[in-house]
Amino acid sequence: MKHTNKILFLLFGAVIAFSACNKTDFDELQREQERQDSIERVRIEKLIAEQTPLLKAYVEDKWENPIRDTTTGIWFEILAPGQQDSYTYKRNSMGQIVAPTIEVKYKGQLLNGTIFGETSEESANNKTLKINLADQSRDIVVLAWHSAFLPKEIPYNGQNHRTGGLTANGLKKGSKIRFATPSPWGYDTRSRDKIPANSPLVFEIEVVNISDEV
Repeated sequence: MKHTNKILFLLFGAVIAFSACNKTDFDELQREQERQDSIERVRIEKLIAEQTPLLKAYVEDKWENPIRDTTTGIWFEILAPGQQDSYTYKRNSMGQIVAPTIEVKYKGQLLNGTIFGETSEESANNKTLKINLADQSRDIVVLAWHSAFLPKEIPYNGQNHRTGGLTANGLKKGSKIRFATPSPWGYDTRSRDKIPANSPLVFEIEVVNISDEV
C-alpha cells in the first residue's frame, strides 16, 4: 500500500542519500532523520489529542454504536458487514499489500455538516467512484480510507502482519461503514476546496465492488 505520509517520504529520501555519503555522513543523516521523525510523531499525536473530544462529541451525538481505534484515533461504525467471501486481501512476494480496485458510493463532510464530496444517484456520471486504493493521483483517497478498507492483519510467509486496518476482516463487497478521522489521516495541513487545513473529516462508504483488477 502506497501510503503518502511525510514520514515514509523522509525515510525514502534518506535511503537515496546513502549512496552518495560516507558512513559518518550517513550516521549524521540518520540522527537527523530520527529527530525529524520524532518531531512529526509529536505533531501528529498532539493533533489527535486535540481533536479527540470534537470527534467523540460528534459520533456520540449522531451515531448509534461508535468504536474508537486507539492506534489511529479514528472513530468508526460498521453499518453492513458485506459479503465476506467476496474478496481476500493479500500480500505479494515482497510482502507488500496488494491494493484492491474499489468501486464505491461515498459521502465526505466536515464536522459542521459541510459536504465536500459525494457520489449521487441523480448524476449519470457520478453514481459511483472506481479507483485503485493506492492511486495517489486522485485526492479523495486519504490515509483514513486505507485504514477503513484493510483488515487488521494480512498473512505473509505463514505469519500475520499488522496493517493499520480498523476491522478484523476489512471491507468487502456490500460493506457499509462510516468513520470520523483526525486531520493527520485526512488532508492534514493542506486546504482543499471546502476543507480548511487541519480539519477532522467524516466519511460514509458503501462498497459496490472490490477486486484485484488493474
